[in-house]
Amino acid sequence: MRNITAKVYPYLLTVGLAAASFAAEDEITKTPAGLEIEPVTATCEEVLAPNVVRVRVLGECALIGVQPVGKKAPYYGEALSFVRERVAGREVRVEVCPNIPANEKGQNRAVIYYRRDGKWWNLNVELISAGLAKVADVPACHVPTKSWLTYEKEARDARRGMWTDLPVPKPSTSEGPDISDFE
Repeated sequence: MRNITAKVYPYLLTVGLAAASFAAEDEITKTPAGLEIEPVTATCEEVLAPNVVRVRVLGECALIGVQPVGKKAPYYGEALSFVRERVAGREVRVEVCPNIPANEKGQNRAVIYYRRDGKWWNLNVELISAGLAKVADVPACHVPTKSWLTYEKEARDARRGMWTDLPVPKPSTSEGPDISDFE
């Protein structure tokens, strides 16, 4: 997986960048609506699931825009390990959604960042880019998670994680599709 850092606000993940990870460097960010968000920096006490972590001071935090495979599905263990390696027992930066701060379980809805190589990396995007989760778009969220579909497609095309065993599409036999392309 390529890691190209770019100074990108978490809500401006632009389509077309070939980066799997993004660093957040600003302490306070603004949403497209102009709301200021000041992330909380604290220790990740426990990884409960690939998309849920317990953070000191905040409690349970669900990763915004991330839908991992089910507990009994292939790649669940890999997704859980992926998250544990990056955040368990470490300092994280948590950006809670100001529009929809909690989910139906009462967990904080958040973008989680972890420190690597002196920069803060977006865990939500990395999980999707690794092919260990799908995008779960929430239109009312402060983060345009729909733009993360680019990273899901990139993971699928590269056959990473859950996308490893996808059937290989048959090449087109003509300039346009014809019946033989669907046989």
